[in-house]
Amino acid sequence: MSLDEKITKSKDIIRKALKKFEKDKIAIAWTGGKDSTVVLHLTREVCGGRIPVRIFFNDSGLEFPEVLEFVKKISRDWKLDLIRVRHAKCDLEKLKRTSDARLARETKIRAIEQGIREHKINTYIVGIRHDEHPSRAKEIVFSPRKDHMRIHPILHFMERDIWDYIKKFKVPYVSLYDKGYRSLGEKPFTKPAGPDKSERSGREHDKEKIMARLRALGYW
Repeated sequence: MSLDEKITKSKDIIRKALKKFEKDKIAIAWTGGKDSTVVLHLTREVCGGRIPVRIFFNDSGLEFPEVLEFVKKISRDWKLDLIRVRHAKCDLEKLKRTSDARLARETKIRAIEQGIREHKINTYIVGIRHDEHPSRAKEIVFSPRKDHMRIHPILHFMERDIWDYIKKFKVPYVSLYDKGYRSLGEKPFTKPAGPDKSERSGREHDKEKIMARLRALGYW
């Protein structure tokens, strides 16, 4: 498929999701990263320059300052209805003290569950792609979970498509990508990844090895 064909397919998925599910129970999962920002932009295009659903931002307390500033700016510029789920204070204190990667993963999953429970979300629109990781390669567009639905409108995009889209539509992005980062997670567990390596090679190695298990527990 050409990029334009991929864009059309993504927009059709978003339209179908907005028509099929109650808008006040849908949230777009946004990390501030390139992929989920493209999902936001696609939704704005579908909806005439606005986003009629809430935006879920999982604030681990270990985010890059650049990501937090970007989230703040885009939320203001695009008038986003942002749900900012902060992790429990005791978890944050321990994370900052120990930089415990396992605890970071667990608290992120709990935050996703918290969004479902406290904000009555029953549908998450998520910006993952088939080519990112083997555990995502067989994911489907409309993916039911035990207590919510996940919708993946850019599964068919590749990393190059994301950047082609960003350049074509002048979509803003976090400055870290210009410094060699290709996939963004929490600051203590994320490093730049060279062009000759895999996209997620700068992410926490142990997490990448058990990604399938993490996703079964509720991770994106």
